[in-house]
Amino acid sequence: MQRKAAERFPIGATKPGRTLRMRILALALATSLASASPVAVQAQATTATTTSSSAPALTVDAFARQAAQNSLTEVLLSAMALQKSDDKRVDDHAWTMLDHHSRAMGDLADALSAEAAPLPAEPNAEQTATLERMRGLDGAEFDTAYFTHQVEAHGAAIRLFEQAGDLSGDDERIADYARVTLPVLEAHLEIAQYRQNQEPQPVAAQ
Repeated sequence: MQRKAAERFPIGATKPGRTLRMRILALALATSLASASPVAVQAQATTATTTSSSAPALTVDAFARQAAQNSLTEVLLSAMALQKSDDKRVDDHAWTMLDHHSRAMGDLADALSAEAAPLPAEPNAEQTATLERMRGLDGAEFDTAYFTHQVEAHGAAIRLFEQAGDLSGDDERIADYARVTLPVLEAHLEIAQYRQNQEPQPVAAQ
């Protein structure tokens, strides 16, 4: 049985030094991408062309695909933020997102049945465009855009996970995963909104 959200994703967890964090970051990225099937990219491209014109009822496969892409985007954007930003607000938030969303991806993969569709190996087209846009920003402009994304993306993720909590009749393990992870996403949103309204906090040189 999955542990409670507060135990699985401690918000106030101590983070390692910056050099060690970069090593952990590289490992987390490699692990996240390696967990997806090699055929997932093709499956993702096929699905993208068939779901854009309508909004059918949420299925286990649709939820898993969207949840995986959301977490993968957060991991990739966290990597970018840790490299680009000199603001402690961004630094602290990005580390938390990297930690929690890396674990969330692993938990999602564990919750899926053997018959489930493979998880995607990359973000969707809209998320990829967001990452490219963020890559072109620097300084305060990046920091502002980062928190705007955090608030919008976690708001959308919360709505997705609220729907997925009703999938018990289709897959109890996925429904349980959604219910356990939902309060974590709600905490992410609350923290992002709080940090968004704080004054910039330059990171001390290390």
